[in-house]
Amino acid sequence: MRKNETARGLFLVGLVILGAIAVWGGIRLALNTEYPILVVSSGSMCPPSNCVLPIGSLIVIRGQDPGGIRVGEIIVFRANPLNPDYLIVHRIIVVYTPSNDSAYPGQYAFITHGDANPLGANEGPNPGSSLVGIYQFTIPIPYLGSAILDIRNFMYDDNTGQPRTQGILVIVALIVALFAFEVAEPGKKTPSSDVPDETKTSVAQTRVLRPARLRGLSRVGHRFFLVETGLA
Repeated sequence: MRKNETARGLFLVGLVILGAIAVWGGIRLALNTEYPILVVSSGSMCPPSNCVLPIGSLIVIRGQDPGGIRVGEIIVFRANPLNPDYLIVHRIIVVYTPSNDSAYPGQYAFITHGDANPLGANEGPNPGSSLVGIYQFTIPIPYLGSAILDIRNFMYDDNTGQPRTQGILVIVALIVALFAFEVAEPGKKTPSSDVPDETKTSVAQTRVLRPARLRGLSRVGHRFFLVETGLA
């Protein structure tokens, strides 16, 4: 029985994980980008006078062909081709068409600027192939993005991109807990005095025999819920 319950629990956990992967894949497909939801980790788009994207903002991105971008739009792009996971969210200030772009002949290009950055601190020109998507809106859930950033900073080293030691230990602990989520308490034995003795019946008095009550094991189930999030 215990093995069946453990297998059922592992099956449900696997089902939840597969469901989450399917939902995430559906969101990526619907928004036409591999990074549909991101967390803002710097203040370059948050000037004191008009903060558009404060640190911890959970933003939704939609994929866009480079030919459809316009000056003034907020976009997400890869600033370093050697590190494709390093993403920047800035506002477009210049767009080059394939006919007037000398840096990347034959394709669109753009220059961006962070609203809070000093004048002249621009990014680009960047090729249209580096475009990840256009900013759509911010998900209005307070503190969720900040919590994701805190968890990510705890689990990973931003300088190396590798998991931290404590992050590895947490993952190992969760795996161990997943396979040990059910604990059974030992049951009590039924006293022998509770079982009637058929040999002690007499003619003067006949004892009515009743079936002995079975005392089952009481189980305590410990459930663990893990949500993994992999935002850049």
